[in-house]
Amino acid sequence: MSYAETIVLDVRIGQMPQVVSALTGRDGLAVWVSEIGVLNRVVLFRTADTYDALLEGRPDVLAAIPEEPVQNVEVTSWRVISPLLPAGEHGSLYEWRCYDLKLGQVGNVEEAFAAAVPARLELSPLLCGMISIEGTPRLAHIWPYADMNARLEIRAQAVATGVWPPKIGGGLVAMENAILLPAQGSAWS
Repeated sequence: MSYAETIVLDVRIGQMPQVVSALTGRDGLAVWVSEIGVLNRVVLFRTADTYDALLEGRPDVLAAIPEEPVQNVEVTSWRVISPLLPAGEHGSLYEWRCYDLKLGQVGNVEEAFAAAVPARLELSPLLCGMISIEGTPRLAHIWPYADMNARLEIRAQAVATGVWPPKIGGGLVAMENAILLPAQGSAWS
């Protein structure tokens, strides 16, 4: 089983270069900047084989975040529930989809998501699907794409053929989507 962590940073206007520069080039750390969604946001992503290893690496990442330009930090640990693409080049953009789940629905949502993933993977790779293991119950999945045109074509094909989205709507409270661009030197780019 694999684990992942996202650290979402809301950055003061005009301070993105300073924050991104301080965080890129670290082994195993994706640094993505929000292009569509909440602006002035940096999303950090990293994985570990165990939850303990994930927690052990957290202080080093948090210590690297410049304090002054960052207005808000949200840390979430996740249990990976799909195949996980290794660090490396996977696309010029990543789509982050995150859903807050109704209480008591994690198992149902996870099962429906897992059942739908194999057919969806025939259209394009999935970086990972994951369930939060702390705080608000959430499902998130991250998709790499060559560009926005590829994203639009693949998503349209998935919907038209009925392969996607998974049948999880009854277990959701809220939905969020963002298009993230990898910073130069990001572990997942």
